Amino acid sequence: MEDRTTQFDHHGKGPPDGYSATVVSGFASVVVSLLAERSAKNVALSKGPVREEIVESFVTAALSGTERAFDALLAHFRKTRISYGMLADVYIPEAARRMGDEWLDDQLSWLDVSIATARLQSLVREISAAWTADQADSLNLGAVLLLVPEGEQHTLGPMVVMGQLRRLGISVCLRMGATQRELTNLLDQRHFDGILISVATETRLQSAAVLIKTIRTMRKKLPPLIIGGPIVLENPNLAASAGADYTCADIGTAMEAIGLKLADHEDLKRRA
Repeated sequence: MEDRTTQFDHHGKGPPDGYSATVVSGFASVVVSLLAERSAKNVALSKGPVREEIVESFVTAALSGTERAFDALLAHFRKTRISYGMLADVYIPEAARRMGDEWLDDQLSWLDVSIATARLQSLVREISAAWTADQADSLNLGAVLLLVPEGEQHTLGPMVVMGQLRRLGISVCLRMGATQRELTNLLDQRHFDGILISVATETRLQSAAVLIKTIRTMRKKLPPLIIGGPIVLENPNLAASAGADYTCADIGTAMEAIGLKLADHEDLKRRA
């Protein structure tokens, strides 16, 4: 399955510098090797206590992008039994959230947070790609189309969601800012059990509503359209105003809404 993801766009500044990219890639390679050595029973889900020192190390490494900072983070990682699920679903999103809070408190600049988040997103992409390839025995429980409206810059969340679902055997096709032609071709060529639209901020609600309206003109019969993301926590009744079928704040509920029953629903209380 081909997926197209976009690099985090920090106002035209481009991706982090090449040195940082090399450091992130090297760190990701070592982490994948460590995860491969750990029990498969301990890598799928997001269980266990969150260690504050590791969250802080993630923030430091993401902000600096230096080899020294990532070496310190790796040292913490070696000493623990952190699973892939905890890494992708808990630690990296929590580090991004902490930096976002510091930006709101004027402790970090928007550019710093944007570049740091781009590094975290690169890390998620590299580790997820390697882990997915290593765990190729997909259960094929279903397929979903995950859409991010055009102009939405918060792309780390959808990538985390994609990783969660793929680990549970659900095929995910992620598209960011897809054109009407792309969506038409996808719906023509593939079967989806559900269409998820991820919205992070209120400023993108209108874009999401337009996207949903466009999709509804393409087919008389469509799989359930679900709107989710951080914005749902502020307004749990967005479905009607946005034109969606359901509003879901977590992955387990979203999958149940489209008829995909997951045994580990309680372990998927994450933002959709």
